[in-house]
Amino acid sequence: MPTLAEIQTGIKDALVDDNNVAVIGLLVGGVRPERRLAIHRRHYVASLTRALVERFPATVWLAGSELVTRAAQSFIREHPPTRPCIAEYGDAFPGHLGALPGASSLPYLTQFAELEWHLGRLALATEDSPNVHYAHLEWALDELMAMYLTDSAPEQFFLRREEVWLEVRGMRGELHMNRLSHADFVAKRDGRRQ
Repeated sequence: MPTLAEIQTGIKDALVDDNNVAVIGLLVGGVRPERRLAIHRRHYVASLTRALVERFPATVWLAGSELVTRAAQSFIREHPPTRPCIAEYGDAFPGHLGALPGASSLPYLTQFAELEWHLGRLALATEDSPNVHYAHLEWALDELMAMYLTDSAPEQFFLRREEVWLEVRGMRGELHMNRLSHADFVAKRDGRRQ
């Protein structure tokens, strides 16, 4: 009889890697247990896809739901969750999204999604765990945010490159975003790490 750890590993392999070998013999009842296991696999993928897409609403607005959904599905295969809290899942998703071939026309997509990730983390922070993030962006953030907040994106637009250094801090229900000079950005960011 396999140990609990072996069963858990087998179930993880079945859900994440579609490798049923270790657990198929343990599933009892019914004629085709692999079909029941497939239901759990589809639920696993659908739940994580939905969680990622919902975590990045501004990025979906910017890039389109098809691209972000496709990126989420491939991200789930390549980067399964490693923490028990689903709210902490997806910190590497912006880089994954920006590396997709379909994202090449949006060179600022990774940075935009990273900023949204950190804003989402601030939304989850509590008074006991205030959050501070320092972001260096190389695209006209003001233009992107203005279009998103007013939902007034033109059919075509071209963003100029512009270096922006931000300090984003807050906790649940509270958000402060300060633009910094390059020197202040470096000093604050490096001071925070010491």
